Amino acid sequence: MEMENLYQDYLPLIKSIASRYKKENIPFEDLIQEGFLGLLEAKKRFDPSRKTKFSTYAFYWIKKKILEAIQREKIQSLCSTELNEEILESPTTDKNYERANLDISSISKNLSSLEQKVLILYFWEGKTLSQIADELGIRRERVRQIKQLFLRKMRINKKLTENLYQVNRGNVKKVKMKNRDKNEKPGKEVEK
Repeated sequence: MEMENLYQDYLPLIKSIASRYKKENIPFEDLIQEGFLGLLEAKKRFDPSRKTKFSTYAFYWIKKKILEAIQREKIQSLCSTELNEEILESPTTDKNYERANLDISSISKNLSSLEQKVLILYFWEGKTLSQIADELGIRRERVRQIKQLFLRKMRINKKLTENLYQVNRGNVKKVKMKNRDKNEKPGKEVEK
């Protein structure tokens, strides 16, 4: 009950701070939710012996959490844009496409059914994070986290694969790993 009262008492302040950032690329409700997380952080860290008003301290944490969320969204958006540009710029060959499909298949085997649903709705059906969150009954932030985790796994998997295979204009060269001379440097390429 105490949390509910705290939330109701500070909801106008949270809305006031969040309204300053309405033009950002985050839904207003998410900004309010981030503000509430800031309020919880303020409650957890508040020290009355410092002779600071709780409302002043809460203002700081509410604004901080909202700004952090906006910054995260900008970074994620930038990373997503760079990844899309990289995909559009790189020539796709049949071998590259097959390899990408294998990477996606191997990663998706390790995903929960919720994660698979999110990825299908986002990448194949083209739904927004908010639409997916509404459809699945979860927070938009959770949808974003699932998407980012998948992209991170793809990048890691791509780096691991590129350590073993170097793709050069559609020709795949295998890195020599076994039967290497002692004087030979690791990673020397040999035609497959």
